[in-house]
Amino acid sequence: MKRELAEQFNREVDNYRRSLLYYARSCDWATFEAKAGKLFDYVESVEFRELERRFFSIFNLILSILVMAVIGLFAVDFEVHAEQIRLKNIFIMSALAASSFELYFYLGYRLYAEARTFQYRKRRSSFIRGIEQDFRSYTSQAGAKEASEKTRERAAAPRKLGAPTVS
Repeated sequence: MKRELAEQFNREVDNYRRSLLYYARSCDWATFEAKAGKLFDYVESVEFRELERRFFSIFNLILSILVMAVIGLFAVDFEVHAEQIRLKNIFIMSALAASSFELYFYLGYRLYAEARTFQYRKRRSSFIRGIEQDFRSYTSQAGAKEASEKTRERAAAPRKLGAPTVS
């Protein structure tokens, strides 16, 4: 399933790249900007979903281990042996530490997500400007290549006697 999603993502990005190249060659920069914005939105949504999936898979795993540890703590009778009371304190402290880490992990992720959404417009405009500059330079280089190839073709073409030449 992961491989199919990755292939679909690559196909979608390639389709966006082809359309951006088309609009860059035709110098339709307004449409180019709109398509680049859609590309950014698409990549951003896929990236955010993947981050969220990975986060919650780890988060749920740690949370389930903590729940199992709590159930185990309640099931054990620690007053049977005197040494086990010390183990109970160690288990309680480690469960508190793990719970604190889990809470810290969750809050850190939430702050990261909020910061990303807060800076969304800035990152989007920066992405669009960057990709537009890349495609402008690419199309100007391609245009310069085509012009030099046409000049070489004209120079290499056989000339008829008496025909005027254009310099």
